[in-house]
Amino acid sequence: MLAFSVLCLFIGYHAYLFIMPSVKVINQSGQLLTRVEVSLPSNNLVFDNIGPSQSARIHHSTEQADGDYAYRIRLSSGKHINGRCGYVTHDQYMKVLKLTVNRDAKVKCVE
Repeated sequence: MLAFSVLCLFIGYHAYLFIMPSVKVINQSGQLLTRVEVSLPSNNLVFDNIGPSQSARIHHSTEQADGDYAYRIRLSSGKHINGRCGYVTHDQYMKVLKLTVNRDAKVKCVE
């Protein structure tokens, strides 16, 4: 019975992560991303210290007002990158916004 309960929890947890919307930051800049802030209409997501060739992901609430994603990225060189991309709506499930920072300090957004 315990094994069945653990299996159900495991499956439920991974189903939750699959269904909930998220933002994924992929660092291909060749330097440390010391801070990444992504603002949604009803949330603010903060990533700290994403190393070169690493990525990080944060899930967020589906309770959002309609609007776009705004990002502020600080690289270890001191350079800042600001911008907007993508669009979020209320009750949007299974969406992943991918922000990829490349070697030229440019951001590519894929929804």
